[in-house]
Amino acid sequence: MRKRLIAPIVFEMRTQLIRDAADSGPVAVRRSVLTRLRALSVPALAALIIISCSDDSTGPSDAGISMSDAVEIVKDSVLTAEVPQGCSFVCIRMSGTIPEGSTIEEDAPAGWQTPLTRTAGASFAVDEESYFFYLDLAPRTFYEHPVKYVVVARSSGDYAVTEARWWPEINGQTPDQFLKAVPDSDFVVATNVVLRNPTGSEMMFTIPALYTQTAEGFIVVQGLMPDEALFGDATTTYLNGVNFFNSYKNSVSSVEGLVEGQADEVLDEIDEMADEGKYLITIYIIAHGSVDGVSLGGVGISANDFTTKMNEHPTVQFNFILGSCHSGSFIDNLSALGNVRVALTACASDEGAKPDWDNVSGTTDHNTEDSGSEWTSSLLEAAETLTSNTGYWTTILSNASTHGVPATCELLCAARYGCLGANPGFGLTQDLDLSHRLDHTTPQGYCSWEFPLYR
Repeated sequence: MRKRLIAPIVFEMRTQLIRDAADSGPVAVRRSVLTRLRALSVPALAALIIISCSDDSTGPSDAGISMSDAVEIVKDSVLTAEVPQGCSFVCIRMSGTIPEGSTIEEDAPAGWQTPLTRTAGASFAVDEESYFFYLDLAPRTFYEHPVKYVVVARSSGDYAVTEARWWPEINGQTPDQFLKAVPDSDFVVATNVVLRNPTGSEMMFTIPALYTQTAEGFIVVQGLMPDEALFGDATTTYLNGVNFFNSYKNSVSSVEGLVEGQADEVLDEIDEMADEGKYLITIYIIAHGSVDGVSLGGVGISANDFTTKMNEHPTVQFNFILGSCHSGSFIDNLSALGNVRVALTACASDEGAKPDWDNVSGTTDHNTEDSGSEWTSSLLEAAETLTSNTGYWTTILSNASTHGVPATCELLCAARYGCLGANPGFGLTQDLDLSHRLDHTTPQGYCSWEFPLYR
């Protein structure tokens, strides 16, 4: 008899206990060609334990299975069982095997706690040489979102599946192919989406001098680290924001950028701008995130952290633009404050934000020349249209006066509708957000002078 254990770092359980529980747990092990195995998938915060027994005389040869054999096992058995019906996916392999004793850990932000995720990420070890596959159930999407880790034992072809919400670290490192928006085709085992690199470039903006602004502050934040998925897209998204607000601001306003390890200093930057006398502060963030939280330089900052900070400066007005996954969850917190004028998010609380999309399922983006995250680039493009047309800007000023809000607030609210093709009064009738056109995302918005609250 042969026993195999894929054991979590944080748990030790006896074989009999697992066998007793197996009847009530979800099955996460294939029936190999010659062997039927029993298994229990244990979500218990982080890990998966698999005990399997088979007769050595009926198993594979001592040489074990090849990569091509493992790929076929994943295609034939894992994907059919683990990909929900109608779900987009891409399954990516590593270039070789991982050795006995390798640790696999979910690369969630330290101390990450939200309603959608566990307190601690998935974490387990393998006790024999294995093949590793990464099943992404929301490709071309920022994190967090559903993913699965698939381990196939080289000696037997037995496999185990672990659910997670972030990319994996294997022995402390994440293979490059797991971090790319479009992985190298050599590593793609199977997918039901067409994966293409976007064609746009960093966006530049030409906005005439707008003398009606007074002293405003603009904080542009890029929260991803270089070793995180979609870092390139986030960097472009950040540069787009810097370019727009530098073109838009006047001589008495300022733009401050915070990137990577500096990103979690955003709350301190709010204090500094308030102390400088900025009467309106606009915060623009691209980051990975979850319900009521964003990851800024690997540090979790909650929606409540932002509302607490804004509440400390009641005489300052705020605009908040968030391009992270599940970002719509922030609006309830922010809209409760009397000094938050505008809160705009890339998606609803149960959705994932998208990087640049040019063509999906045969549908082409109306503005393929844009770059960076799909919603933020569309928002900025609409805002440029409104500021570059004298007639439109005059209307923005008039509406701002009527509503008793700064012009920047009125601009962002109008751009919010315009980028989705819902502002015909300003000639904005094309939905520039391809992920919204295809019903993948539902951008959310709050403008304090609108009633009822429109989302």
